[in-house]
Amino acid sequence: VSGRIINTEKLKWDLGVNIAAYRNKITKISGDRMLSTYAGANILTQVGLPVGMFYGYKTNGVYKSNAEAATAGVSVQNAQGDLIAQQGGDVRFVDVNNDHVINSSDMQVIGNPNPDYTGGISTQLTYKRVSLDALFTFSKGNDIYNYTRRQLESESGFYNQSAAVLNRWRGDGQVTEIPRASYGDPSGNSSFSDRWIEDGSYIRLRSVSVSYDIPFKYKFIKYIKVYATGSNLLTFTKYLGYDPEFAVNENVLLQGIDTTLEPQFRTVQLGLRIGI
Repeated sequence: VSGRIINTEKLKWDLGVNIAAYRNKITKISGDRMLSTYAGANILTQVGLPVGMFYGYKTNGVYKSNAEAATAGVSVQNAQGDLIAQQGGDVRFVDVNNDHVINSSDMQVIGNPNPDYTGGISTQLTYKRVSLDALFTFSKGNDIYNYTRRQLESESGFYNQSAAVLNRWRGDGQVTEIPRASYGDPSGNSSFSDRWIEDGSYIRLRSVSVSYDIPFKYKFIKYIKVYATGSNLLTFTKYLGYDPEFAVNENVLLQGIDTTLEPQFRTVQLGLRIGI
């Protein structure tokens, strides 16, 4: 939808808005269900669901003490099949089947990379010889797997970590969303879970341009215009990574996975345009 909001001899304002949405659903595959893995993420393909769903554990905070963990009586099953009793500072995973064991049976859909809708807003404002053009783009409702943050907050190895782990659990009674540091991660605190799934919604100032037509007349020159153009100058988002707008590649199963991808860069261009 677009139109001219103001139309006078000196001032003109055009405004356009577009919104797009798509919906998809798996209708048939061999076996009705398939799990793929990429960068530590589980991607679920299942009949009746949209494509590319994130599949892992849901969490409910961190046990604030050893006593609280002991009362819950929940253990995590490691890759060797051993049961590791959870302690204070461990992530409180949701025990879906209430068997007091956290394993693959407790995995569920934890995110959807498909947006609810996307769109853009374009505007052009002209006053006498000055023009302002701007384009905003946006996305709403898509989830992102922040692989980078998972590496920087896993607290399981000797690699540098982000400043967020300064708020990690350190003793009984501490209330925090960051689990304890534990070399090798025996309790699976850094497992693929909704800890690493973030809201990828954003609104971005895609481009903006300001121009001025210089009042200049000469028989060989029709016009002179000076302008300034910027791209990707502002992005408003809750996503903690570099850039909420990206794709690992064109594979439909790998959407919404941020493996430390390079952000789109900002550019500013100044120019002079002469028409002859």
